[in-house]
Amino acid sequence: MITYESVTKTFGKGINTVNALDNISFTIPKGEVVVFLGPSGCGKTTTLRLTNRLEELTGGTITIDGQNIMDLDVVELRQRLGYVIQAIGLFPNKTIAENIAVVPKLLGWDKERIRKRVDELLQMTNLDPDLYRDRYPAELSGGQQQRVGVARGLAADPEILLMDEPFGAIDPINREEIQDEFLKLQAKLKKTVAFVSHDIHEAIKMGDRIAIFNKGKLVQYDTPEMILTQPKNKFVSDFVGADRALKVLGLMRVSDIINRTPKNIIQGSDRSQAALDFLSNKQYRYGIVLEENRPIGFVTQKALKYEEGPVREVIETYPIFLKEHTPLRDVLSSMLMYDAITFCVVDGDKNFVGTVTYNDIQKAVKASYADEVENIENEVAQ
Repeated sequence: MITYESVTKTFGKGINTVNALDNISFTIPKGEVVVFLGPSGCGKTTTLRLTNRLEELTGGTITIDGQNIMDLDVVELRQRLGYVIQAIGLFPNKTIAENIAVVPKLLGWDKERIRKRVDELLQMTNLDPDLYRDRYPAELSGGQQQRVGVARGLAADPEILLMDEPFGAIDPINREEIQDEFLKLQAKLKKTVAFVSHDIHEAIKMGDRIAIFNKGKLVQYDTPEMILTQPKNKFVSDFVGADRALKVLGLMRVSDIINRTPKNIIQGSDRSQAALDFLSNKQYRYGIVLEENRPIGFVTQKALKYEEGPVREVIETYPIFLKEHTPLRDVLSSMLMYDAITFCVVDGDKNFVGTVTYNDIQKAVKASYADEVENIENEVAQ
């Protein structure tokens, strides 16, 4: 969708020349979110600004659907691209509806079409049109203004959205919420998004791919999983942080490691002594107790030892149940919080689906780093 070929950008002349970008090449596939990531001054924002010609290329080409952007009228180009920035940039003397309608008006849309589009976008960004369309930016919180900024970027339904640290100025709680809402929108709209960020956590969460820049060079362009588990060099490894394993857990879900057929299942109606014999013979430390295919808790051999009645009378209940979409990072956090090594996974009707254990998580992390460990061992052997 967007292709950067040998893109170069210099500022200044002579001895004052600064290479902001040095011969970078990569492609943003249609319908994907690609995050430009790196330290300050690395070239990520310059790459974004070259895309809509807020800066002019020194060398190389940028094409959109195979068309060189330098062959397009600059106004026409910018009208085709949605643009969302950290500073939001809403016009203070215009209502929210008027702010969102800026580009559609320039494109000559009729009033009714604009009105419908404004209301549609306000609803999509969780702002009630009746409450917000006639307000002014000063009457909104920072988070609400940022939602309007996203709505304005989407107003003319562009195929491509350029986003320059769009959520960077928002407090952590609102930022998390807006990120989640944007991802829900993206799942429906499938826009092609170039997204500048300085936050590795945001990049991992938002990006289908990540382009890591340093000193004007593209250092690594890959999926979040590959960036975390197979960093290209020490710079990338240091940039993503020493807690890469925990970041990987943010990408993985319960569904990736669930055990759907655990063997240590006991029914709540089973007699305690029969259950004890079962656990002892199989050398299971505990049993998961189900009733009508719903987990009601777990029981240990010690708890069953001196009981005669049904198992349900001596169970310990689970503090929480997991869903298949739960990130493993959250699962590990809960295990540490509740001092538990196993949790049950349930569906929307609370039926038992399977289990996740601490060992399952540990194995998943080790597997994700297997290639990196092998590479290190090979380097040592040489």
